[in-house]
Amino acid sequence: MSGKILEEEGKMVITESQEGAGNQKIPEYQAKPEKQNGDRDQIIQEKDDIKEDDLKKDIKDEIKKDMKKEIKEAPVPAWRRGKQEVITQNFPIFMGVALAFGILYTFCMYKNSSGITYPFMVGGIYGVLAWMLRRLSVEWKRGSYFLIVTAVLLGIAVCRTADPLLILLIKTAEFLLVVIFVIHQFYEDREWSIGKYLSSMAVYLCCVIAAVVYPFFQGNEFFKKVNLKKYRTASRVLMGLAAALPILLVAGFLLGRADVVFGSMVVHWMETVLNVWTILIMVSMTAFGAFGVYCLICGACMDQISGEEKTMRTHEPVTAITCMSAVALLYLFFSGIQVIYLFLGKGSLPEGVTYSSYARQGFFQLLFVAVMNLVMVLMNLKFFKRSRFLNGVLTVICGCTYVMIASAAYRMALYVGEYHLTYLRVLVLWFLLLLACMMAGVVILIYRNQFPLFGWCLVMVSVFFVGFSYMRPDRVIADYNAAHVGEWSDSDFTYMTQALSADAVPAVLEALEDNAVLGRFYSGGRTEFLTEYYRWVISKNYQVGAADFRTWNLSFEEAKQSFRNGGME
Repeated sequence: MSGKILEEEGKMVITESQEGAGNQKIPEYQAKPEKQNGDRDQIIQEKDDIKEDDLKKDIKDEIKKDMKKEIKEAPVPAWRRGKQEVITQNFPIFMGVALAFGILYTFCMYKNSSGITYPFMVGGIYGVLAWMLRRLSVEWKRGSYFLIVTAVLLGIAVCRTADPLLILLIKTAEFLLVVIFVIHQFYEDREWSIGKYLSSMAVYLCCVIAAVVYPFFQGNEFFKKVNLKKYRTASRVLMGLAAALPILLVAGFLLGRADVVFGSMVVHWMETVLNVWTILIMVSMTAFGAFGVYCLICGACMDQISGEEKTMRTHEPVTAITCMSAVALLYLFFSGIQVIYLFLGKGSLPEGVTYSSYARQGFFQLLFVAVMNLVMVLMNLKFFKRSRFLNGVLTVICGCTYVMIASAAYRMALYVGEYHLTYLRVLVLWFLLLLACMMAGVVILIYRNQFPLFGWCLVMVSVFFVGFSYMRPDRVIADYNAAHVGEWSDSDFTYMTQALSADAVPAVLEALEDNAVLGRFYSGGRTEFLTEYYRWVISKNYQVGAADFRTWNLSFEEAKQSFRNGGME
């Protein structure tokens, strides 16, 4: 039986059959099963569409979550890591304080290398650094007081001397003290070795150089987020100053024409301060001071220095014992010769060699060997395992080093007695005494591995260098040589009057007070000599008669007073 189903929308369904009695109409409700099937398919399709939409939504949500996670896990820029974020959030305060120091630096140092304002500049930089450390919640350490006191004492020493080499050495020491101060504040450095500290200082200085761009990034980040309405007052003040500038110029010009005294002062001020090159130099110095102190802190906040020092005493001591024992035997033999021939003056010298010539030779070779011994002992203590026998051998080497130091000092003393003092000879004698104190710390380190040798050496160098600065080497040389003026040669006279700074002037003028003594070396007369000597040591190195109080220097003032006492007007 076959049939055909014809379907019309909105009508009854008619079924035709060949075997039936006729056509039969089926009511519409009887076709419902077919429609129900269609609805079910439609419902299933809609459910599938809903599931697909939900799946797409879930995928989108997952993608968004992944994107947010990636954003959160993105690397933080170096200028925002750790304590750098505190600096960024408080950028105007930090930069304002740094700018204030830059202005102080320019005021103290502009055309003034050794004036009385130098110690105030030194105090200013430590004051700014201390304020920044407090804002960054960096714990203050007691050892920092020693560094600050040393730096201030050296700053005072600058305005007490006219010696250019000493001033250069002091300023170099000031820079190193600032670097050590910052590292000491940010890291636990008590047990660091000398090598660790030197490498850390190198890394820190590289960080400081790299931080030069940080003020620009941090300032840009701050002003992106900040509400500039808070700074309306500051902007209005700047606008007021800008508006006042032309008024001041016009009024100053008119008042200067109205009063001669006021006009001369204004002209002098305009020529010296408002000069284009002067302004450029001052702005550059201010920027250097501000960015310098700002980058000192930013470089330390990078946290690029490892606080812990890896132990390297992993090598067996047999090799070191063998090598150092051979060296110790050589040093013992040499030390015995020094005691017999040099200190006791006994024994027969080679033919043609006198005791005076024997004593005066070999100084610099001994000095080099003594320094080499210091480095050699430290290397053994750093790389080889502990050994009582090795410690004994190293102690013997240290003892022999003391004999070498004593021999070198004795030879130099004899040399000075023959040829008088010079700057190099004073410096060498000072260094020998310092080296002896540093070697004492090395001996302690041999038996106490946790001994803070760097701290010991830092204290010794600081104390000795402060003493060296305050004794003013040129004055010591002049006093000693003036006491032997009867033994002067022409080269001694030239050295005393042209090689030494204004520190030596009082002693030199006192030694040449007798015209007969002066006539042995200078034939032009006392007045001409005083004029030439004054021009050589003072006029070329000091702003004579300058009204600027910043340039006051004790040594130059004493020298000028000595010239006045000597008869020069």
